[in-house]
Amino acid sequence: MLGTLYIVATPIGNLQDMTFRAVEVLKNSDYVLAESSARTSKLLSEYNINKRIVTFNKDNEKRKRSSILQDLSEGMSISLVSDAGTPSLSDPGFELVKEIGSSFKVIPIPGASSLTTALSVSKIPINNFMFLGFLSKKSSERKMQLLKIKTFSMPGIIFESKHRVISVLSDITDILGGDTNIGIMRELTKIHEEILFGTASELTTKFSREPLTGEITMIIGTSTIKQINIETMEKKISELSKKYSASEVVNIIRLFNDINKKELYKYVLNIRQGG
Repeated sequence: MLGTLYIVATPIGNLQDMTFRAVEVLKNSDYVLAESSARTSKLLSEYNINKRIVTFNKDNEKRKRSSILQDLSEGMSISLVSDAGTPSLSDPGFELVKEIGSSFKVIPIPGASSLTTALSVSKIPINNFMFLGFLSKKSSERKMQLLKIKTFSMPGIIFESKHRVISVLSDITDILGGDTNIGIMRELTKIHEEILFGTASELTTKFSREPLTGEITMIIGTSTIKQINIETMEKKISELSKKYSASEVVNIIRLFNDINKKELYKYVLNIRQGG
């Protein structure tokens, strides 16, 4: 008999968002893998499900993987849940799923997801978008991640901590422009749910006065900064090069234009060398 791992989506806030199928799968599982036993116990209690809970999170998923695979090899049915939403999306699950071959079955049980919930009420066009998950805690790395939105001219969706919203909005302003449209979804499906839209500059001002609380999903619109073709600046670069060094020319031009520094420097050198 093949063992089966069920990837079970759970509510992101409102416990009534649990699907009938998810409830049945959990009831019929041998045990439940949970990111947090406390939160999952509350969910199981809500639906009168009495199952053993085994903690499975980012700190122990690699260590516990082999024992879970052994249980699956013995034909067990195991359900994997995260604290909220769909496992493996910025939550534990991937390290286990990637190890499962044809000897076992992996069955997704779809349901709530803060990603699709936020997108469904977006005022920002999202026919195409990129999911960036949780951005880096370091500003320099965050800016590189945000640059992808600018490079591909595609909206991005992220999960963010309430403590970093202001700094993230600041980085968005630097990379994409202060007029970039932003959607802030706070505490989705919960009692204090709040959905806000505005520009990066407007929301920075607002949250500086009224700090955000709760879990946050953010939709980031495409850049409002117009890209400049550096080849159209050849004459200006030639004139500036008569008075300034290559580095000074680059710095002067970037004061007024949004141009990649490395590309511009290379182009300036090429012009100065008569290439």
